[in-house]
Amino acid sequence: MWFTVLLMALAISTEPFRLGMTVVMLNRPRPVAHLLAFLCGGFVMAIAVGLVVLFMLRTAITKSTGPTLPILQLVIGGAALLIAVLVASGIKLRRRTPAVEKAPSKWRQRLTGESPLLAGVAGIAIALPSVDYLAVLTVILASDAAATSQIGALLMFNVIAFAFVEVPLAGCLFAPNRTRAVMDRLNQWMAEHRRWTLSAMLVVVGCILLVSGVIGLQ
Repeated sequence: MWFTVLLMALAISTEPFRLGMTVVMLNRPRPVAHLLAFLCGGFVMAIAVGLVVLFMLRTAITKSTGPTLPILQLVIGGAALLIAVLVASGIKLRRRTPAVEKAPSKWRQRLTGESPLLAGVAGIAIALPSVDYLAVLTVILASDAAATSQIGALLMFNVIAFAFVEVPLAGCLFAPNRTRAVMDRLNQWMAEHRRWTLSAMLVVVGCILLVSGVIGLQ
């Protein structure tokens, strides 16, 4: 479980929207306050959602008589691979893709005040339940580990998934100009290769789920 969750966390940490929002915070008048609010909002929301969904799934699977979890993993894994193919082929998804592409500029227009409140709201928004997060929760649940171990895996996942917020936040305290320059270059590269990085992330998540689902059915 731990290695699988680690691999998925590393893949999801490169999500273009997450990285783009970090760059927005770095360019605010008080970048440390904005990044901290963004991180706290996202982390608290992600943990809360993760705990609720994780134990709701546990209850549902306990009451089920069939292989609910492996089938759920196969469905989500197949959906992730299908979306990866659509993104890689350049087909615009009506809901998900425009949100990824347009959200940074939208928030860039709104985050014009001095208060980091909207940064916290933005962090909460990116932590709302998504296909990739549900995928991670099914992997954690499939481990059949103790509840404390599963909560630990959930915490580890979110710490790593928010690495591109945490590391710039630390860098901002010691070398703000250099941190901003590095993140700007990284964000520019990610923007130029957005389609392929997003596809690669979905492929990693999808393949892990398909393998876990097949193993669970055996």
